[in-house]
Amino acid sequence: MLRAVFRPVVPALLALTLCLCAFGCSSGTETGNPPFQAELSYGALSSAPLLIGVGEPGSEGVVESAWLDLGAVSLIGVGSCAEPEPMGILVPALGVGDHASGKHNSTQFPLAASEYCGLDLPFLRAMPQDIQNGVPKELEEHSVMLEGALADGTPFTLLAPATPTVRLKADAGGFEISQQHAKTLITFDVATWLANLDWSNAKRIDGAIVISADDNPALLAQFESNLARGVALYRDADGDGKLDTDPVRLAHGE
Repeated sequence: MLRAVFRPVVPALLALTLCLCAFGCSSGTETGNPPFQAELSYGALSSAPLLIGVGEPGSEGVVESAWLDLGAVSLIGVGSCAEPEPMGILVPALGVGDHASGKHNSTQFPLAASEYCGLDLPFLRAMPQDIQNGVPKELEEHSVMLEGALADGTPFTLLAPATPTVRLKADAGGFEISQQHAKTLITFDVATWLANLDWSNAKRIDGAIVISADDNPALLAQFESNLARGVALYRDADGDGKLDTDPVRLAHGE
């Protein structure tokens, strides 16, 4: 069962409809670009699974759950990324979910074929009403909660209150989303997120490590500096919410 909590998205859907209307009037062929059903999936992975695994132990440790609270994504049209307030196509917010569970977290939305220079992904703080259906109580007032264990068995919990909007920039100046390439995947690379954290000097409480604004704040600061670089956008040819055999990266955070 997918453990996720979705907030009402009426405002986002209204904005999406308005954006699509404006989009349809300003682009397309003589016959227009008919809308199709696009899908955006989300999932945690590790670029160095032999070091830090997702669900499977690596030589340094394993991430067993990755709870995130994600807002509405904005797909930014080519030529708009340099603008102070770029206009984008809104993808309804996913909300709260565990992205290391192996389940398929995704949203579907109507879209017309176009080219984009990037996207904005907001991280939000979970509210009390989000703490239901198996969502950990500790996630409240935080945007990210990672749980796992180091190779020596020491359990760790990371709680990040930061609410950045991560800009993913197109790898090749732009990427197309069309009816033929309608499915994409945002990935969260836990190996990048946990890179250069000094576990050896972390304070332990009852044999466990907690990383938060109050406990081990230096480790939290390192995680937050890694956050954007660990997020990327890929094509998802088979729509399974996992990297394709030959992954095609479209955009990346910096």
